[in-house]
Amino acid sequence: MDLLTRIAAERDCERLVNDYANRLDAYDHDGFLALFAEDAVLAMLGRDHTGPAALRAWLDGREQGMICRHLVTNLVVRLDGPDSAHGTCYTLAFRAGQALDTPPGALTPPTFLVHYNDRFTRHPTRGWLFARREVVADLVGPDQMRALLLMARAAPA
Repeated sequence: MDLLTRIAAERDCERLVNDYANRLDAYDHDGFLALFAEDAVLAMLGRDHTGPAALRAWLDGREQGMICRHLVTNLVVRLDGPDSAHGTCYTLAFRAGQALDTPPGALTPPTFLVHYNDRFTRHPTRGWLFARREVVADLVGPDQMRALLLMARAAPA
């Protein structure tokens, strides 16, 4: 694989990671689902949500009316072949419950740091997509732990 092709593929996967955060924060469920392969898995705190129906149920179970902003950093993507890649990143989440209709929300320090372990696949017509996204909580405050556990239970296994 030539250097330009490799860089373009890595950049496409990096864009997926950022689009995930932006679409999740915007409650853009359809746009969020478009980032995943049909048989993709979102592993949230050890609970797998597989396929579009399970992912949508997980999204529908998220707290409504919350301003949430995911800040993604330390993003690394490595190609495994022409149609597969893997990556990792860290994410801080700022949250303000019930503030979406009356911004700005109160700014409090993030007490929520996760890392993602990603597997990407290249679809022949849709391009690069998530094949698997594993969310691992590294540092979490009590309110965020409660929210994460609620999200993890939002859809049946």
